[in-house]
Amino acid sequence: MADEKATPPAAEPAKKERDLLIVQSKVREIIRSKEKRASDDFITALSDLVQRSIEKAIERAVANGRSTLRDADL
Repeated sequence: MADEKATPPAAEPAKKERDLLIVQSKVREIIRSKEKRASDDFITALSDLVQRSIEKAIERAVANGRSTLRDADL
């Protein structure tokens, strides 16, 4: 009988964990007040949208020679 070594299954790549930039409970509260529900994917996508908005605002402030972000940068 051949020496069979048990090889562990290949590990699946872990999902990239991201910190949410929104308060999930508050977002869900707003949505529930309209008698709707939100998936986890929606919450993640909303957080990603916030991330992109912040990055664009930073780019605009830098282009205008400012280190302070303003509402106009959105």
